[in-house]
Amino acid sequence: MDKTTPLFVMGTLLVILILLVGLYVWIGRSKRKIVPEIIVPVTFESLQAIIHHPSSTNRELNHAVNTIIERFIDVGSGNRGFEKYASLLKKLCTHPHTDSKIILQFEKALRVANPRYKEEVEKALSLGLAERDKR
Repeated sequence: MDKTTPLFVMGTLLVILILLVGLYVWIGRSKRKIVPEIIVPVTFESLQAIIHHPSSTNRELNHAVNTIIERFIDVGSGNRGFEKYASLLKKLCTHPHTDSKIILQFEKALRVANPRYKEEVEKALSLGLAERDKR
């Protein structure tokens, strides 16, 4: 047996190994199925539940407040009275994961969108901040 035969056999086995590894990786990538994302309709009640839930994170609170400001800021629309917005503002003031930016953003948007409820907004804010100071 001369010296080139074992080198030729080892080179062939190396090429076969590289092809098999490449085939394994390619098959592994092609089997991944794309799972469609479930789209849940956002309602005022679901956003209200996020704000009222004590373990909601700051990011979830920001998302909920921004969505309420974008879609549901008008007090008279739907079956939502001002009491629901006042309770949201009070809860935002006392929530353990809130910050002043969220509170002021919600209060300002509520006051600007509903100028006839300006005094009630200020009263709800002062009550919420008073409860926050007690903690």
